[in-house]
Amino acid sequence: MARLKKEDEFYTMLKDLMSTIVTSTELYVDIVNGFPESQSMIPQMKVYEAESDEKARIIFEKLHASFITPFDREDISDLTFKLDDIIDYTASVAIRFDLFNVQSIREEAKQMAELTLAAVREIETIINHLPNYKNDPIVMERAHAVGLIEDEGDGVYETALRRLFRDDMDGTERLSWLRLFDRMENSIDACEHASRVVRTVVMKSA
Repeated sequence: MARLKKEDEFYTMLKDLMSTIVTSTELYVDIVNGFPESQSMIPQMKVYEAESDEKARIIFEKLHASFITPFDREDISDLTFKLDDIIDYTASVAIRFDLFNVQSIREEAKQMAELTLAAVREIETIINHLPNYKNDPIVMERAHAVGLIEDEGDGVYETALRRLFRDDMDGTERLSWLRLFDRMENSIDACEHASRVVRTVVMKSA
C-alpha cells in the first residue's frame, strides 16, 4: 500500500494561520453587524490579532532556518505578511468603533465586512488547495474570485463616501466614518494582495 506523502510544513503553518484569520473575520462581521451592542467582543479581536502575529512569526523563523521551501521563500514571506495584514486591518476597524464612539452602524459598513469575510473564505480555499497549486485549477479560480469581490468592495466604498458627504451629520462623525471606511476598504484590499501573491506563485510554475 502506497504511503501518503507528508504535507510540507509550510503549507500546514499557512493553513493554521488562515484558520485564525477566518475565525477573527467571522467575529469582525458579528461586531460590525451588532455594534454598539457587540462592543464587548472587541477585546477578542485583539487576542486573535496577537495569535496571528505569533503564527506569522513562527513561519518567518522557520523560513529563515530552511534551505528548501515548497515555493520561493520570498513569496512565502510575502504571502504571510499579506495574510497577517487582513487581521491587522479588521482588528483596527473594530478597535476604532470604540475609540470613535460610534453610536450606530451605516449599511455600507455591514456590506464591506461581509465582503471581507467572503474574500477570506475564498482565500481559505486557496490555501487549502495550495499544496497542489501546479495542477489544481481551483487555486487560480478562487484567486480570480477574490479579485471580483475586491471590485465589488470598491463599489460599496464609493457609495459609502458618496452618501457620507451628502447626509446631514456632525463633522466629527463624518471624519470618523471616513477613516473607518478607509480601513474597511484596506481589509478587502489586503485579501486581494494575498491572492495576488498566490497568482504570482502559480504563474512562476507555468
